[in-house]
Amino acid sequence: MFDKLFYVILSYYSRNTEHKIDTPGITVFFIFSMLFFCLAYLLILISIDIINYPVYPLLKLSKITVLGIGAASSLAVYLLFILNKRYLKIYSKYRSDSFLNSKTGRWIYWGIYILLLLSPIIFIKIEGSFIYDVVK
Repeated sequence: MFDKLFYVILSYYSRNTEHKIDTPGITVFFIFSMLFFCLAYLLILISIDIINYPVYPLLKLSKITVLGIGAASSLAVYLLFILNKRYLKIYSKYRSDSFLNSKTGRWIYWGIYILLLLSPIIFIKIEGSFIYDVVK
């Protein structure tokens, strides 16, 4: 699924090797680094919540932890998609897929991207409302 999502975002920034911006691989690298950061942040928040279940602490992380998550996310994206120019292999693999190149497919995958990007915020809102309902 991440390969298809990567393709949809990459194809948005490059059309027939004519790039809308400077280098699509670098731009998609930063876009996916943000996505991996949000997913890792969500997993850490869920882990903190499970470990401290009866106490319900405020969900806060230190700056160093957040920077570590960011660095690990960037490294993961580099290893999964950028190393050995794998993004070009993904682009050539899914270039002929009619669903991914259709407007419907693009809307669906961009919606999935936005939903995954907002997942930590959604979790915090749900968790906050749950905590305050239990406390009252």
